[in-house]
Amino acid sequence: MTVVIMPSFDSASKLAPRFSYHSHIKHWKDTMKHSISRRNVVKGAAWATPMVVASASVPAFASSLCTPGITLDVPTNTTTNGDSVTHTFTAGNIEVMTFTLLGGAGGTYQGNARDGHGGSGALVTGTLDLNPTDEVTFIIAGGGGPYNNTPSTPGKGWADGGSHSEAIMDENEYTKRYKEHSSKSLINELYGPTGGGASAILLNGTPIAIAGGGGGAGARQISRTSWNKEFYGPQPESFKGLKFNTGDMANGGSGGRVGERGGSYQETYLFFPGPALNMNGGLGGGNGQGGAGAPAGSLSDPKSNSAISFEGSQERYLFSQNVAGNAGADATLTKNSQGNNGGQGGAGVVGIGMAITWYRTSDLNQCSILHGSTGGGGYGGGGSASVTTAAGYGADQSYASVTGWVDGNYIEGGYWSPVGSAAFSGAGGGGGSYVDTSRVYDSNITTGSNIGKPGMRVNGAATAVVCRNFTADKKTK
Repeated sequence: MTVVIMPSFDSASKLAPRFSYHSHIKHWKDTMKHSISRRNVVKGAAWATPMVVASASVPAFASSLCTPGITLDVPTNTTTNGDSVTHTFTAGNIEVMTFTLLGGAGGTYQGNARDGHGGSGALVTGTLDLNPTDEVTFIIAGGGGPYNNTPSTPGKGWADGGSHSEAIMDENEYTKRYKEHSSKSLINELYGPTGGGASAILLNGTPIAIAGGGGGAGARQISRTSWNKEFYGPQPESFKGLKFNTGDMANGGSGGRVGERGGSYQETYLFFPGPALNMNGGLGGGNGQGGAGAPAGSLSDPKSNSAISFEGSQERYLFSQNVAGNAGADATLTKNSQGNNGGQGGAGVVGIGMAITWYRTSDLNQCSILHGSTGGGGYGGGGSASVTTAAGYGADQSYASVTGWVDGNYIEGGYWSPVGSAAFSGAGGGGGSYVDTSRVYDSNITTGSNIGKPGMRVNGAATAVVCRNFTADKKTK
């Protein structure tokens, strides 16, 4: 009678899954019905809970199993610019590999709002058998970039998160018009968080596992008239600037088998209840298809409060937009004509809100430009968010000026009302994920726990625990 010890899987990594005895011993028994080979015994027993099996039918060579529970040295992605990390090895004496794979998280909003974290990457786990000549490649994705005043690069990986366009303040016809009537040399142009990249494992160049990246969180950009005591004296109780309430910011969609939709949310004015700005999140990608971009948002009930107006007049020019998001890219397991696999997250769209008070060069002119949040990369990229903007003024407020400009001349007097502009973005959708079940068994796709954090990138990760046949090494020497 031969006694076979079936050891347990154990890893220090928090990412590593623990597989049950029941699933693996059943697989071992099934394979024994057809073939009593060393590899089939390993496949069924390598990570089962410890137990003793007594059987006269088990061949003697089954006691010489490969050594399980060996942690493979897979590098950690420590980049801070969104880059991915690649690691390739040849299987050699590795016969079985159990892995975990985590996509990059989406970027996070940091500002005057609650929540607003980037979506977590998808978590993919599984086990596969390897032949000595198999080449295995890990692509460990970078996390998406945070809310910023410069274009934030997306997380890179097997598929990248969605990107931003370059600054438009010097090129756009509307912002040029604003500059003609404002003394401000710098327009407030900000960029929403970007999506995380997708991590992947390639077997001989072909993806067998893809973990989608999380979508970027929502974003806000507000510019408004404030009371200037130096010019106007003490602030009267009647003065009400176009402030917004501190609300709940939209969270990015998490990566998954089908990525989660990015969050939608609403902004309301602090002193002017009634009107509300509505922003939508991009849809998640999945099954190789990119998620749809978010539908355009809206300014609801604009005339519900007579104390604020969103309509232009002879004294003011007001401009606002409702911009729909972009779809994520479809993905293929083989290279496309551009030499990549697609799956990029939807790119950010741009929205402008602008208030110009004619013959004024002070803070009675306000302009907000926001590049919307982008989708996560994956087996189908997540769609990007919509951007909703507004421009208005306090219709029931009028204050005397100390000075003003008319046709280039400095004059006394005149009256003014506070103005404000704003631009808000929903959140990006998460990227889709994939497992080749013809090669990978005991697989699972779920949501990871690496949600985005303010002011930093949260990269993807990977672990691998293998069963090595050291006897094979001795035979080759």
